Amino acid sequence: MGEMRVMGRKGDTKISWNPDNRTEVDEARKAFNAYKDKGFAAFKVSRRGAKREQVRDFCPDAEEILFVPPIQGG
Repeated sequence: MGEMRVMGRKGDTKISWNPDNRTEVDEARKAFNAYKDKGFAAFKVSRRGAKREQVRDFCPDAEEILFVPPIQGG
């Protein structure tokens, strides 16, 4: 199972998918692209936390993808 966590002001939103389920992968890809279009940065993270890398495209085999909201100045 893959999981996408989106950091937000009111807590995290979680989206899960089974990489073997095409419908779930398509829905997760749509969510990934929607957050990316809003300016969020995506990072692929291993469950063990040992490796993190920024990603620009959805990876259905990722263990976890963490979205960080855009920084806003004021």
